[in-house]
Amino acid sequence: MPYLLLLLFVAYPIAEIISIVLLAKAIGIFWVVLWLIVAFFSGLLMLRHHKLAVGAALFNDVRSGRLRVSSLFAVARYYIAALLLLLPGILGDVVALVLLLPWGYLVGNKAAVTPASASADSDVIDGEYRQVKPDVDRLKG
Repeated sequence: MPYLLLLLFVAYPIAEIISIVLLAKAIGIFWVVLWLIVAFFSGLLMLRHHKLAVGAALFNDVRSGRLRVSSLFAVARYYIAALLLLLPGILGDVVALVLLLPWGYLVGNKAAVTPASASADSDVIDGEYRQVKPDVDRLKG
């Protein structure tokens, strides 16, 4: 097992270098460098601007009682894709783009557990209210 991890640790950068060189020969150095720069900044923006939104969506799932394993995998896939976009390489970018595909919407939506009181087609919002009468003397004064 340690040899397999060592092989993976050495083989991945070599495969990335080979893919960059082959793509640069095919489409040109300028376009490959532009691709790598755009991929880096998109991964950076994903990490900076969406961490609160992803965390809020996950917290909303927990609070509503419909947390499922696919929502946890969606968060993990998002951050793995952002990290792969930050690393320079074509293979990592392709894997990141595959990870960003909407797999959670295509598979496993029927496994969601919703509370019995929540109805998707109900227009009624339950709540409490109280009537507050304005203090007329404070308003005049």
